[in-house]
Amino acid sequence: MKKRTFSAVILLGILIGSVFLGYKVFGLVMLIASMLGYHELFQIKYGERRQNIAMIQLLGYFSLVLLVLNNIFFSLDSNLLVVLPILVLTIPVVFYRDYDIYNINDAFYIMGCVFFLGFSFHNIVFMEKMDIYKCILIFLIAFITDTYAYIGGRLIGRHPLTEISPKKTVEGSIIGTVMGCAIGSVYYNLAIGGLDIFSMILLCLVLTILSEIGDLVMSSIKRYFHKKDYSNLIPGHGGIMDRFDSVLFVSLGLSIIISLL
Repeated sequence: MKKRTFSAVILLGILIGSVFLGYKVFGLVMLIASMLGYHELFQIKYGERRQNIAMIQLLGYFSLVLLVLNNIFFSLDSNLLVVLPILVLTIPVVFYRDYDIYNINDAFYIMGCVFFLGFSFHNIVFMEKMDIYKCILIFLIAFITDTYAYIGGRLIGRHPLTEISPKKTVEGSIIGTVMGCAIGSVYYNLAIGGLDIFSMILLCLVLTILSEIGDLVMSSIKRYFHKKDYSNLIPGHGGIMDRFDSVLFVSLGLSIIISLL
């Protein structure tokens, strides 16, 4: 517990510091996070086999730079951002003679990882550039929901929530949702405003639910590949994807909601 708390404090310090240093510094921090997440998703599937497709991995890193930092350090056409990764990740299938090394399933897996991470982290950076308080809301909702779900589950959790993540409980999930929604709503009212109470609570409720769903989706990938954590990069938490799973889904959800308002 102490190790987990200490790691969380360090991570929050890095995030808060980079947020207030400006969107370009924050963008570089998020780019690094996206690359670490991509490495974990790559490693969890390929392991030592990744050496055989090291060039493909590099093409994925290159695609992430374009996706995450677009409209931050440079401006590229949105069609190019979609088409280029598709081409550079599928064309090599023709040139790998051994389908056990790289095939179309591999191409689509890596493409999915690149687009998911690229657009999710870009949403976070772009949100910081447009409205720093909404960017903070993303992390606040995700971290509060996760923290109270963890605490609630340890204290009063009795009923398993899902086989995807055996340690998660119904009680912990409810407490995480309630606390995430409550604290998120108070923060939204004080720092952002502009919505009536019902709409504000509904928005935060949707985001807390997305936070928990994001956690389960990324956990399902670990279970599929028979792994407990994505890595041991963050002591007490696991890897970047173990910590940012909820954040990414909240960022995508908030982006959609804002576009509809």
